[in-house]
Amino acid sequence: KQWYQRRVREAYDNNNSKRMEFKEFLDMMANVFQYHLSHPETTSNSGKDPEAVRRIEELFDSLDGDESGYIDAEEILKLTEKLGEKMTIEEVKELISQVDRDGDGRVNKDEFKKLMIK
Repeated sequence: KQWYQRRVREAYDNNNSKRMEFKEFLDMMANVFQYHLSHPETTSNSGKDPEAVRRIEELFDSLDGDESGYIDAEEILKLTEKLGEKMTIEEVKELISQVDRDGDGRVNKDEFKKLMIK
């Protein structure tokens, strides 16, 4: 299991920080849900591409387990546990804080789209 966790981290820790950041987590989830999203550095036109926007919205909806319109810490924690990635609630909240522009402790669809279309 530790081998698997290390491999997941190695595969998605793009900036070699030894910890998973929110964008890296989302990249991992995109692969898990078999979405073929472009790399962030090549997605500058994704906001104008209806198909890319649809895929991003579908990915958000698949992460929003309770269909509240937000991705919260509990939803991310459940997903990481299913993937064998042990994270604390504090680590998950730190991930969220990286993209939570309105400060409510959750990621809404607009925040998510802005992150993915960067």
